[in-house]
Amino acid sequence: MTVSGTGARAREQIETLEFAEEVPVVRDLRTSWRGRIWVLRRGDEPVSDGPIDILASDGRYLGSYRAGATELPDAFGPGGLAAFIERDELDVQTVVVKRLPRAVN
Repeated sequence: MTVSGTGARAREQIETLEFAEEVPVVRDLRTSWRGRIWVLRRGDEPVSDGPIDILASDGRYLGSYRAGATELPDAFGPGGLAAFIERDELDVQTVVVKRLPRAVN
């Protein structure tokens, strides 16, 4: 069977498509005052958030927060403080400051 006209052009376009060999899994990175690296991985869907991994500055794995357990802090402060920007049902932003466990700050 041969394809002619518009069908031939469509087939040629499909055959020349390029696909990524790798799928990115890191959605965001942050570092704390003590040099801990927070890595937000993607979730099961390409645009969803997954777990957050905590690494030491030398690359050692320190642990993970499961998906949905916490958000990636918007900012880190001294003494283990972390700031999170939250939105209420009226889309009003509030800054919430929490103290992180020493192992991850």
